[in-house]
Amino acid sequence: MKKLILTLVVCLSVLGAFAQDAVQLKNDGNAALKAKDYKTAIVHLENYLRTPEASADIKTVYNVGYAAAKVKDYAKSVIYFDKAIAAKYKLSSSYLRKATAQKKLKKYDEMVATLKAGMAAVPAKNAKLAKTLAKHYLIQGQKAQQASKFDAAEKSYKEAIAVKSAMKTDAIVSLGSLYFGEGAKIQAAANPLANTEKAKFAIEIAKAKSFYKKAVAQYTKAKTLAPAREDIDSLLNKVKAVL
Repeated sequence: MKKLILTLVVCLSVLGAFAQDAVQLKNDGNAALKAKDYKTAIVHLENYLRTPEASADIKTVYNVGYAAAKVKDYAKSVIYFDKAIAAKYKLSSSYLRKATAQKKLKKYDEMVATLKAGMAAVPAKNAKLAKTLAKHYLIQGQKAQQASKFDAAEKSYKEAIAVKSAMKTDAIVSLGSLYFGEGAKIQAAANPLANTEKAKFAIEIAKAKSFYKKAVAQYTKAKTLAPAREDIDSLLNKVKAVL
C-alpha cells in the first residue's frame, strides 16, 4: 500500500513538473512575442504546443502562425492558420493571414481560393477579405493591360467588379479606361487610312466608337457609385469629347 502511495506521489510530482514546464514555455513564448523576438517565440510556443496542456490552446496556434509570418516562414504560417481555421478561431483574420502568406509564396490560385472560402465562412465580416480579393484582380488586370493583353485585362477587371468591395469603383474606372485605350488604339491605327481607304477607315472608326461608348457606360456607373470623384468627371468629358 505504501509503495502504491509512493508511486502515485512520484507520478503526480512528475506531472506537476511537466505542467510547470508547459506554463513556463508558454510564458516565455508570449514574452518573446510581446518583445517582437519572433524566432524565440516560435521555439518556445511550438514546444509548448507539443505538451498535453496545450491541446485546446488554439490562441497559441494562431500566435505561432502570426510569428511565422513575421520571420517570413510563410509555409509554416499557412499550416498554423489552417489549424486556426479548422478550430473556427478568429476566422476572418485567420483566412486573411493565410491568404497573405500564400501571396508571399506566390501561390495566387490558392490565395484566391482561401479568400473566397473566408468570404463564404464569415459573410457578415468579410470586408477585408473582399477588398484583398478585388485588389488582386485589379492588379492582375493592370498587369495584363500593360502587357497589351486586352482579353485577360477585361476578364480580371470584371472579376474585380463582381466582388462586393471598396475597390468596386476603381475596378469599374479601370475597365472604362481599358475600353477607352482600346478605342484610341484602333482610331490611331485607322487615321492614316482616312484619305486612302475610306471604307476600311469607316469600319475601324466604328469599332473605335463602340469601345468609346463602352468606356462612357463604365465611367457613368462609376460616377453613380462615387458622385464626388472629380477624376471620373474628367474621364467622362475626355471620352465624350472624342465621340
